[in-house]
Amino acid sequence: MLRVRLPAQMRFGPCAFAAVILGAAGAALAADQMISASVFQDRLEGGWAGEMIGVTWGAPTEFVWQGAIIPDGNVPVWAPATINGGFNQDDIYVEAPFIQAMKDHGVNCSWTDFGNHFRDTTFSLWHANYSGRWNLQHGIAAPWSGHYSHNTCCDDIDWQIESDFAGLVSPGQTSAAINLAWRAGHVMNYGDGVYGGVAVAVMHSAAYFATNVRQIVDAGRQAVPSGSQYRQVLDDVVSWHDDGKTWEETWQLLQDKWGTTDRCSSGVGNPFNIDAKLNGAYVVIGLLYGNGDFEQSMRIAMRCGQDSDCNPSTVGGILGNWLGLSGIPDTFKSDLDRTGTKFSNTDLTFDDAVALSRDLARNVLLMNGGSVSGSGANEVWTIPTKTALAPILEQWPSTSNAAPALTASAAVQTGLTIQFDASATDTDGIADYQWFFGDLTSAGGASGTHTYGLPGTYEALCYVTDGIGNTSWQSFMLDVTPEPAALTLVGLGLIGLLARRRRCRG
Repeated sequence: MLRVRLPAQMRFGPCAFAAVILGAAGAALAADQMISASVFQDRLEGGWAGEMIGVTWGAPTEFVWQGAIIPDGNVPVWAPATINGGFNQDDIYVEAPFIQAMKDHGVNCSWTDFGNHFRDTTFSLWHANYSGRWNLQHGIAAPWSGHYSHNTCCDDIDWQIESDFAGLVSPGQTSAAINLAWRAGHVMNYGDGVYGGVAVAVMHSAAYFATNVRQIVDAGRQAVPSGSQYRQVLDDVVSWHDDGKTWEETWQLLQDKWGTTDRCSSGVGNPFNIDAKLNGAYVVIGLLYGNGDFEQSMRIAMRCGQDSDCNPSTVGGILGNWLGLSGIPDTFKSDLDRTGTKFSNTDLTFDDAVALSRDLARNVLLMNGGSVSGSGANEVWTIPTKTALAPILEQWPSTSNAAPALTASAAVQTGLTIQFDASATDTDGIADYQWFFGDLTSAGGASGTHTYGLPGTYEALCYVTDGIGNTSWQSFMLDVTPEPAALTLVGLGLIGLLARRRRCRG
């Protein structure tokens, strides 16, 4: 463990590493943004309700149409009470252990905290979630629990369908959304499976201030690194949309190019496809071609088939966030049970989940250097412009491949500032380094400095990727307290790969 004790007087400072700014449309934000507590509450409720609406509407069609468009006449008829089926859907209840971990250990909690809360759940799980929890329960800690050497479902849709909370609690703060989704997503996924969650979280974060759906889509797309297959799939959808293709034509082009690329053992050689990339593309099809219409956007995403309840759930959540609960048509929300029913195997009602998310969002805001003014109906949150770096390139190798050999260190440079250094070697070459500092910020580069803004414990992560996207990592626990500087270093992390593999369960 690395313990760094620092003085109490702290404000968020600059980072010396390379970084880029991502705003609502992936561009620089001109100034601080503000949102009233009442508007935020409405958007937050809309996001949670939208997830429940989409997943329950599409539930009867899930994986019934594989490699085929669902005929419009086979779309289920919506009834207002349908929404309450969402309390028993894994799209929603899997979010509970992650927000509980953030409540118990702080919004910047560690891999271990996320992993332990997920490990101790009892609700039903499948695919990457099932394998990840099995690994955790048998002593394979995060992030190994989601790594391809132990989890051959690591590219599956799981994290994509349950990462909404990371963006819901990060209004306009794409850096925070990326950091939360990247860290928690490795509990059960790797590479493109994690990117699905990153893209969804950032689309939620961007939805709070976006003026149109294209800005939301572009924010999520640009939060995924170029060179990844997930980014290629999203770029294809956007390109075909911009070329004037109908959504059905775009669906067919996707099917022809990506429809048989699922590496999950359940999908290899079958029309079944639970891969995050293809299903993430269906989400973007729904958003772009639905053009902000809540019902039509979910309908299109559902009709794309495959995981046809999860994809409209993601679309419904993002648009519910953008429109607010007040903007969702009454027929979809009128029978919502806000206080009487709890999500499966949790202690959370709908209102409980919203209240906990609101508290977490306030903490994310303050960690990011934001501020709260006024009170009650006049409360306003000010969200500062922050730098946000897309995660490092990470891909499940197509053939057996050794990960980079990484050595990393952290040391006090001056009172508030930590010096980070890393070096790595690999026969495929070293493509990039990235540091996640544990305060919801990150930066690229092998070496540099970072200034922390608040006392506390931070898990800093160093990532390196080789020429094909295979990653290694190392972690450091930084105990930042208002005491004179002292340093103790013990390395924690990864050198190379473990060979044992676990097959997909579920």
